[in-house]
Amino acid sequence: MLKGILFDVDGVLIDSMRLHVDSWYEVFEGVGIKIASEDIYFLEGNNDSEIIEETFKKAGKELQPGQIEYLAKTKNEVFKFDQVEPFRGTLDCLKELKLHFTLAAVSGSNRFTVEKAINKFFPGCFEVIITGDEMERGKPYPDPYLEAIKKLNLTEKECIIVENSPLGIESANRAEIDCVAVASTLNTKYLQHANLVFKDHSALFEYLRNLVPK
Repeated sequence: MLKGILFDVDGVLIDSMRLHVDSWYEVFEGVGIKIASEDIYFLEGNNDSEIIEETFKKAGKELQPGQIEYLAKTKNEVFKFDQVEPFRGTLDCLKELKLHFTLAAVSGSNRFTVEKAINKFFPGCFEVIITGDEMERGKPYPDPYLEAIKKLNLTEKECIIVENSPLGIESANRAEIDCVAVASTLNTKYLQHANLVFKDHSALFEYLRNLVPK
């Protein structure tokens, strides 16, 4: 029986990925690395440190001592949180789901940003919040989702995951938890390892509402 729903945050609950891209573009440009939007979209789910490491590796550049911490701090400083908005209909859907299921938010972003978004847009909706800066291994490892179900006191078979990125879907699969995905940033062809893929949030929310016991 389904008891818990675990949500990724950026690109699933809030329309923020373009803002993350803008922030990373500014940060990496400052160290002579050019990125494209897709570079960040395909790394979504990694925590800040992992994104920096992977981007430097791809660019063939060597990280200097303390540079990861400095670049992560700079990225969070330039991130335009005031431009973040929830996807239309998200709060109403969460309120309805919360009457029947326990909900968790599982993000690769840092706790300060995630909690700020949840407190502003979805107060009281989530029983558990897992963030990238508290996990030694982020997505695509299964650790974040396994930690979430552990804190919810549920099993893998009692939960589903809602994602929008290939690394997030891989994390769900490695945790052996069913996963549905919404194509909010990448084409559906990149999300085919999910159990179900929805072209937009309207279709996703219709599916989630149909999970409510009749």
